Amino acid sequence: MCFRQRCAVHNGSIRPVVKMKRAGIVLSQPDKGWSWVVLFGAFWIMFVEGAIMGALGIIHLALLDRYDESNMKTAMAGSLFGCMTTSGGILCSALANRFSCRCVSIAGSVMFTSGLLICALPVSLDVVMFSYGILAGIGSSLSNTTAFIVVGYNFRQRMNIANGISTSGIALGSLVMPPIVEILREYYGNRMIFVILGCFSLQQVVMGVLYFPAFLEYSRKQASRFEKRQKSSAVISVCNEWIRIIKNASFLCFTGYLCLLQLGAFVIYLHLPKFVITMGFTSLQASYLLTIKGVCAFFARILLAALVNSNSYNTELTTMMFGTSSFLALACILLPFYGEYFGGLVIFCVLGGFYSDSIFGILNALNAYIVGPDHFAAATGIEFAVMGLGTLVGPTLVGQVIDIGGTYTFCFSITGVIILLAGLLCLVSGALKSAHPDDFRKSEVIEDAQVLDVFIEHRNPQEDRDVQLSAH
Repeated sequence: MCFRQRCAVHNGSIRPVVKMKRAGIVLSQPDKGWSWVVLFGAFWIMFVEGAIMGALGIIHLALLDRYDESNMKTAMAGSLFGCMTTSGGILCSALANRFSCRCVSIAGSVMFTSGLLICALPVSLDVVMFSYGILAGIGSSLSNTTAFIVVGYNFRQRMNIANGISTSGIALGSLVMPPIVEILREYYGNRMIFVILGCFSLQQVVMGVLYFPAFLEYSRKQASRFEKRQKSSAVISVCNEWIRIIKNASFLCFTGYLCLLQLGAFVIYLHLPKFVITMGFTSLQASYLLTIKGVCAFFARILLAALVNSNSYNTELTTMMFGTSSFLALACILLPFYGEYFGGLVIFCVLGGFYSDSIFGILNALNAYIVGPDHFAAATGIEFAVMGLGTLVGPTLVGQVIDIGGTYTFCFSITGVIILLAGLLCLVSGALKSAHPDDFRKSEVIEDAQVLDVFIEHRNPQEDRDVQLSAH
C-alpha cells in the first residue's frame, strides 16, 4: 500500500500531511490524535507483561511442585524467560526497523501464547525450559520492546509522561495479578494455570493491531531505505549505528547499571515467594506481598515520569537513579535484620516497589539524553540484550546457592551489594556524559519543516510520482 504526501501552508509554515493512498488513514502526529490510542495499546501490552512478570515467583512455585527438581534447574526456566524477554530487545529493534512495530508486536504475542500453552501439555521440565523460557520469552520480548519503541515514535514533547503511563502498566499488572494467579493455581492445578496465562496473553494481539504507523516511524523508515541504497548492506548500516553507540563511554556505564540492576530485581521477582514460604508464611501471603510491591511500583513510575516531564528538578537523571538504587541496595543488604516478620517483609516490598522498577518510566528519555533521539531505538535494543544476561545469571546462581545449603537472606544481601555497584555505574555515566539534559529537551521539539525535509531528501523516483504538493 503506497503513501502520498501533500503540504499545506498554514500561518506561514509548511505542515505535511501523509496519507495511505487507499485507506485514507492519516499517519499519527507526535502527541496528537491516534498517538493516545497507541499509548493505550502499549499500556495494556505492558499490563499483560507485568502480570506474567509479577507472577514469575508463583510460576516458579508451580514448577517446583510439579517436577520436584533442584532449585537451580527449576529457576533456570524462569531465568531463561527473563533473559529472552530482555535480551531479545536487540532483535526486536532490528525487526521493528525492517518491518513495523505493529507486525512485530502481533508476531511476538502469538509466540508468547504458544509457548505458555505448550507448558500445559504433559511434557518434561526440559521442554518447559524451551517453550516457557525460550519460545514464550522471545515472544514476550518482541511485544514488550515494541511497546517501548512505539511510544517513542508517537510522542516527543510529552515523551516522559507517556512513558510513565505505558510502563506503569507493568507495575499495575504485577499489582493485580499475583494473588489471582495463585488462587487460580490452587483451584485448577499447576498445569491448567499455563492455559489460563496463555489465553490471557493472547490479548496482546488485539492491542498490537492498534499500532497504526506513526509519522516519525515512517520518516525513520524512509531514512533507513535511503541509507540502504547508499550502502552495500543493511547489516553494515545497523552495525555502524551500534558501533557509534557503543563508543559512547557514558552509554556503556549506563548499560552496565541496567544489567546489574536487572540482575537484582529479577532475583527478587523469582525467589521472593519461595523465601516467604521458608519463613513460615503461605503462598497466598507471598502473592499479597507481590501485590504490595506492584502498588508501589505503579505509583513510583507515574510520579517519577511526571517529575521529569515537569522539569521541576535540580539534579541530573543519572544522579536521581543512583539515589533510587542506593535505597534498594540498603533494603536488600539489611533484610536479615528485619525480614523475619511479615511487617518487615511488607517494608521490603514497599521499598522494592518504589526503587527497583522506576527506571523504566523514563528509559526512553535517558537513552535520548545519552545517545540522542535518533538512536534511542537501537540503544534500547542493546540495553535489553545486556539486561538479559543479568536476568539469566542472577536467579540461577541464587538457586545454586540454595541447593548447596545457603540461605535466602544471604543471597538477598549479596544482591544488595550488586545493586549498589549498579548505582555507582549510573553515577559515573552521568559524570561522563558531555551534553546537558536541556539540550535533549530542546531537540525533542521536531519542526514540521524538518520532518518534511527527511521525506523529500530520502524519497525515491517511485515515491516522487506519488508526492503531490498543494497549498491552501
